[in-house]
Amino acid sequence: MNEPIIISLIQNIAVLLAFAMLYENFWLRNDKPRGIISKIFTGLIVGLIGIVLMFTPWRMTPGLVFDSRSVMLGISGIFFGPLPTVIAMVLSGIVRFYIGGEGLWMGLAVIVSSGTIGIVWAELRKKWKRTNQPIEFFALGLVIHVVMLAATVLLPDDRMSEILRIIILPIFLIYIPGTMLLGLLMAAQKRNFQNQIEKEKLYLKEHSLQKELLEKQQQLTEQLEKYTQLNKEYRSQNFELKSAKEKAEESDRLKSAFLANLSHEIRTPMNAIIGFADLLNLDELDDKTRENYTQIIKNSGNYLLSIINDIVEISHIEAGQVELNDTEFDPGEFLDDVYSTFKVSVPAKKNLSIKLVKDESRISGKIKMDEIKLRQILMNLLNNALKFTEKGEICFGYEISDNAEITFFVRDTGIGIAPENQQFIFERFRQIDKGKSKINSGSGLGLSITKAYVDLMGGTIKLNSDLGKGSEFNITFPYFQHNSAPKRIKREEIAQPTPANGKKVIVVAEDEDINWYYIEQILSRYNYNLIRAENGKEAVDLCLENENVDLVLLDIKMPVMDGYEALEKIRSINPKLPVIAQTAYALPGDVEKIKTLFDDYITKPINRQLLIEKIAVAKASYS
Repeated sequence: MNEPIIISLIQNIAVLLAFAMLYENFWLRNDKPRGIISKIFTGLIVGLIGIVLMFTPWRMTPGLVFDSRSVMLGISGIFFGPLPTVIAMVLSGIVRFYIGGEGLWMGLAVIVSSGTIGIVWAELRKKWKRTNQPIEFFALGLVIHVVMLAATVLLPDDRMSEILRIIILPIFLIYIPGTMLLGLLMAAQKRNFQNQIEKEKLYLKEHSLQKELLEKQQQLTEQLEKYTQLNKEYRSQNFELKSAKEKAEESDRLKSAFLANLSHEIRTPMNAIIGFADLLNLDELDDKTRENYTQIIKNSGNYLLSIINDIVEISHIEAGQVELNDTEFDPGEFLDDVYSTFKVSVPAKKNLSIKLVKDESRISGKIKMDEIKLRQILMNLLNNALKFTEKGEICFGYEISDNAEITFFVRDTGIGIAPENQQFIFERFRQIDKGKSKINSGSGLGLSITKAYVDLMGGTIKLNSDLGKGSEFNITFPYFQHNSAPKRIKREEIAQPTPANGKKVIVVAEDEDINWYYIEQILSRYNYNLIRAENGKEAVDLCLENENVDLVLLDIKMPVMDGYEALEKIRSINPKLPVIAQTAYALPGDVEKIKTLFDDYITKPINRQLLIEKIAVAKASYS
């Protein structure tokens, strides 16, 4: 073969490679179901490639040329399918007809036979269970080009034998191997693409399984948290299941100790309450002994109530149900009130002085924060100081720093805390002293509640302590000053009730008989006319039927109609009628809601003197 023929062959090979690139980058990449438009477009492109092949031929004589369109059309039938191949055959046939020459009919026959053989071959290979691709594509090339050799009968008689002699060797050495190699190339492209698709499917399936596994793991974690909660155990919401084994075991051990201690702490006051209540029935008791027994019962009840309050508070903290309710108040008056409340609780047998320190030179007006929680923080620290201090001094107060911070402090001269134990004092259920002395009583939750409230309010709490020398707690908050001063009514300014000349009518809504009996015993001494309602609806009806009702003492949780709904209906009957809530809902969130709706409130267990004072104030405002 001369140089032009070699150049033509190289050009044909380049065009066939472009044909293979079309299959890989357009046909395979478009993995969506192919519509008629896509197939027509592909057929046009394949036809154009066939035309390009015809214009880069191996030219034997004028009008008689050979190119690799037979290879392309046969392979097109296999990989592109019938419609694109037929379109390519039609376009190639039109152009070949236009070229003309003595090889016209042979060229048209080669176009039709090559494409048809490829289409039929594609249908047949679908039924083959296994194929050897090199042999298969070699056989395809052999069939196509044997038919091509047979088509030489369409040449002029004087040229047929000469042309057959010239092309037979290239057909077997170039065209048939070329068909095999192009088929293997495009089969490899298809196989690689299918592998890629399967790989992506496998990745998606793996990702889906991983996501499902994580969801199942999360569900298992939630179930584990739910069903491993022991009765009366209080665990932090942020407790992580992946915590170290040592930390989990330590937590379980502390909670077990807490439950054991809690059982002891509850049974101790209950023993006193039940035991001394039984002793009160003895006839031979004198008044002093009876009064002593009564005081023991009252003290034990208050102690039991403090334990219950600690348990309820820590459960709300762990559940994330504690909210802040900031108010404006004067810190000096606030601490005066705390001082008055705390001082009366100091036993006379303890040789203690209580000192209040206020930095009044640097504050004029009010501060804004949650007063109720700040009061509880200080009372917890003061009661803790009182518990561990037998003699000396308990000092508390506040200081204003130059960097806009206010620090409340509580100092004592008590037993102090060893350095190795100071890191544990704010942990839930932790009690440092493991002895059996009375000084070690309590739920072990007070300082934990204190720190939780300090953190919630955006403050910090620090401890300075030496064993045997006392302790100092410092609670620091950002300092925001307000100009107006609060108006407060001090307890000593509240008018005390006296037996009335004319009976005041009080509706008492209480569904529990024992609670009604207790209230009746308190208020009957002051000559009030008490009318009982056993549910909220009865209370509303009594207010509707009696215009001379002076006050309503309304329980919140009642059958038929609760206190909130009853209050709304009573307000519609007489908006100015004082209504005092009496309820066992004593948590800060519940209290704030009650304060915004009712004229006043008192929590259960009801303090006798406090109830009398509140009724006196409400009655005076309605008079």
